[in-house]
Amino acid sequence: MAKGKTKQLNAKVLLILSLVISLIGAASSAWSSSNEHMRSEVSLFHGFLQSHPKVTAELRTNPNLVNNKKYLDKHDELAKFLKHHPDVKRELVNHPSRIFGNYYRADQGRWNIHR
Repeated sequence: MAKGKTKQLNAKVLLILSLVISLIGAASSAWSSSNEHMRSEVSLFHGFLQSHPKVTAELRTNPNLVNNKKYLDKHDELAKFLKHHPDVKRELVNHPSRIFGNYYRADQGRWNIHR
């Protein structure tokens, strides 16, 4: 009888381990998808900033300007962009160094032996 219980216990442990591994894989996939989405959004924002150098300088100095109605009233294109890309606005307020740094660059994390 002890062998039967041991087999049942082993089967339950294997089942639990399989579920845990599946959940880890799903979470990793969801994070990767979310990161790719944000990377794409930030890339669009970088394109916007390239054609608006004054806005770029002002937002680098004070990212919270994206929450300033008077500022946005003076910068209609920025207001429209942020309305259509709320994740960029949120990231700019919460993590401006990610927006203006290399955090979302497509080649981030790759080794370059010629540096």
